[in-house]
Amino acid sequence: MDNADHMEQADYILCECELEALATFVRELEQEYKITVVRQPAVCMTMVQAEDSVEGQPFYLGEALTTECELQVDGRAGYGLCLGDEPLRCYCIAFVDALLLSPDRNAVRVEAFLDQQDRAIAERQQVEYNHIQRTKVDFKLLEQD
Repeated sequence: MDNADHMEQADYILCECELEALATFVRELEQEYKITVVRQPAVCMTMVQAEDSVEGQPFYLGEALTTECELQVDGRAGYGLCLGDEPLRCYCIAFVDALLLSPDRNAVRVEAFLDQQDRAIAERQQVEYNHIQRTKVDFKLLEQD
């Protein structure tokens, strides 16, 4: 997996993981760093781009409510962006982003946290999938009557 794929996976995990776990993890680490808030978490509207499936041309679906934030962590830039009005999540994403872009002494802890949260997300999705499967109707069985 190249760095771009790794960052994309990390973004997904940070946006989907439990907020309490993410906030606790960041609180533990942030005491070790000098943090400067460049841009406070703020709600904004972001255009959502898609691609036409026939011609492959990009177009805009509309706007989505997002929260964005920018930090300096020991002089390293970190940027956070997430769907919805989630200032705490956005701050945490920006903090972890700064650590991921230039790995340091806590790189192993960050990777371990991301792996743990990735497994938790997968388990949660499997439980949800299983619930959905139980509600499906088997029309072949209905036709036999």
